Amino acid sequence: MADIRMDLPLATAELPLPQVAEGYELVTVNAERVELWAQALTLAFPDHPFTAAKLEEEFVNQPQFDAKGVFLILQQGKPVATAFGWLDTPEERVTGRLHWVGCEEGHRGKGLGRAVVLAVLNYLKARGLRRATLDTQPFRLPAIQLYLDLGFVPYIGTSYEQLEAWSGVFRALAATRKR
Repeated sequence: MADIRMDLPLATAELPLPQVAEGYELVTVNAERVELWAQALTLAFPDHPFTAAKLEEEFVNQPQFDAKGVFLILQQGKPVATAFGWLDTPEERVTGRLHWVGCEEGHRGKGLGRAVVLAVLNYLKARGLRRATLDTQPFRLPAIQLYLDLGFVPYIGTSYEQLEAWSGVFRALAATRKR
């Protein structure tokens, strides 16, 4: 199944500051924390293991990389959640991407995903970007609900596949509310 896309107009978005639950700490990545970032992503996406070398190759060593846009939530120094802001090209000045949002399963339901998402969105807005975009999978219903709650809107474009995927997402979200 294809990924789905969502967009948020940052210029008009009213974004609260991120808040983390007691016992957690929100930090940005630096050279010493790339390994922690890889650990956070691997814990959140165990079927898609990451290494510091892979992150350095794909992101850190790219000209548009900014460590101030990579957020981790730590508990007693161990990474449990992450998200980062990304520009698709070094020249991009309009749209930032909310990328690789994840939280370790045992820490879900504590608002950590919301905190890292808000940290990234505030970072992108502070950089003067006017729009945030993201791609996700239709089965990630809690994440999609969070994005909708924060003001993201579905991007369908002219794709019948996207229309079908979003129809399924909204049916599934409605079914979860009825429970």
